[in-house]
Amino acid sequence: MYPREVDVCVIDGDAAQRALLRRRLRTRGYDVVEAADAEAGLRLIRDRRPGVVICNVELRGGSGVELCAHVRATAPLDGTYLILVSAVEDRDVLHAALNAGADDFLCKPFDMEEFDARLRNGHRIARLQQRLRAAAITDGLTGLSNHAQFRKVLAREFQRALRYGSTVSLLMLDLDHFKVVNDTYGHEIGNDVLQAVARTIEGLVRSSDVVSRYGGEEFAVICPETELGRATELAERIRQAIADRVRVPREPALKATVTIGVASSALAGVSTESDLINLADHALYVGKRRGRNQVMRCDAQPRPGLEDLRHSEIDEIQKQVFSLSLQAKEMCLQSVWVLIQALEARDPYTAWHSRNTTYYAGMLAEAAGWDLPLQTALVNAAMLHSLGKVGVPDSILQSTAPLTAKQAATLRQVPMLTCKILEPLRAFEAEILIIRHLRERYDGTGYPFGLAGETIPIGSRLLSVAETFDALTSDRPYRAHVSIDEAVSRIEAEARRQFDPQFTQLIAQIVRDRRPAWEARVERSLAEMHQLRPVGSAGTAITN
Repeated sequence: MYPREVDVCVIDGDAAQRALLRRRLRTRGYDVVEAADAEAGLRLIRDRRPGVVICNVELRGGSGVELCAHVRATAPLDGTYLILVSAVEDRDVLHAALNAGADDFLCKPFDMEEFDARLRNGHRIARLQQRLRAAAITDGLTGLSNHAQFRKVLAREFQRALRYGSTVSLLMLDLDHFKVVNDTYGHEIGNDVLQAVARTIEGLVRSSDVVSRYGGEEFAVICPETELGRATELAERIRQAIADRVRVPREPALKATVTIGVASSALAGVSTESDLINLADHALYVGKRRGRNQVMRCDAQPRPGLEDLRHSEIDEIQKQVFSLSLQAKEMCLQSVWVLIQALEARDPYTAWHSRNTTYYAGMLAEAAGWDLPLQTALVNAAMLHSLGKVGVPDSILQSTAPLTAKQAATLRQVPMLTCKILEPLRAFEAEILIIRHLRERYDGTGYPFGLAGETIPIGSRLLSVAETFDALTSDRPYRAHVSIDEAVSRIEAEARRQFDPQFTQLIAQIVRDRRPAWEARVERSLAEMHQLRPVGSAGTAITN
């Protein structure tokens, strides 16, 4: 059985001419097949899909012009680059060849250097057309089949299964909590996760299975000649492999899980490929609702009556639920914010810390050009990050002397205490991740996991800069605040040690560009904190 594609097909009734071209083409690295007549030539073009065809006009069993017209009329072959060759220099023959769809025309005897140049051009155009055809059916990020190709292949395999009484099964996969990954780490890391998942799935399926990116963070696997039980076993292998193996080098702490719905064409009531998609998609939805990171067969839960689904009403309810969840999150955030302000009132020196950090972080995220969801997660994390102070004794919070190593270690745990408090609130998953890694250092010597560089969530890296700026420009019982310029200078000095250099540069730039606003913020918070201090406290000795 022939392989599917070659570089060049030579069609010529002259055996000596074919041998001459064959030798020349092979010495230049081309894969060559050849035929002596039009019928054999057409068969080779269909079977071997050559990029370039060199065809003599005069052939047994039909002319090269007729062959050219036939190729152009056959959609799968239309991209073939056709060079017609004739021993007769006749303008009528030339016009007939070009009108039939020939790309180039040569007269015998031809100059071989010119022949090589024209062949190179044809081969280059053929490769470009192949890439364009591949791009039309391929997802650019993962290299898998795209949604349009998925629908085309599924329709073909479904009809083939009906025709021959076989079974085609479908796996619908959706990454769990993928929005949190994008919101927390950024879309570049999200893309790395999608690529890693795609490679993992491809490594587990058969050559006859077709893996596609269905859309967003959803994938699909078409399994021809596969009954439901075998498809479910494959789905479980994929689920386990993604949980165990998918890692992103830039974010080693990040893990991925997937929920998979499985359906089969052999089930009663499945009469179209759309029915098959709906069943697998419904099973996926049930798996999500039952806790995610699992495989759900479509016959393991109540099947939807496809004729009874009222999609418009479902979509409307989903929108309402989403809106209510956002409102609930906002109400929860405001309630926690009131609690934070009450807690910070215990320590007049940090009463404005969360407010200032939120302000600075928001300005930095906006200047960095982050998308709105990531900006929102960062600002929320800035608001919430000091909640863990509830677990820190007043003797530490209100200490008028520099902290001991033990006291500093206690204070360093505030972000982790905050995460522990917020963990029951699933709505704050993105914010919790940012806060958890707030004390990591860019050089890898930080807390709690010793992450380094870009393995630290991007929100944590930016928030640490904003928080430090506020701490330096605010009074403490044991030291006075420093100027804005001194604060920026100290932060820049810690680039690549404590801080991400891109954000040390960013805060320096934004302070220069928006200095009046930052000065007003610093002055206002200093004045407010001065009013909150009790008369005669150690803080009264500090001058601005």
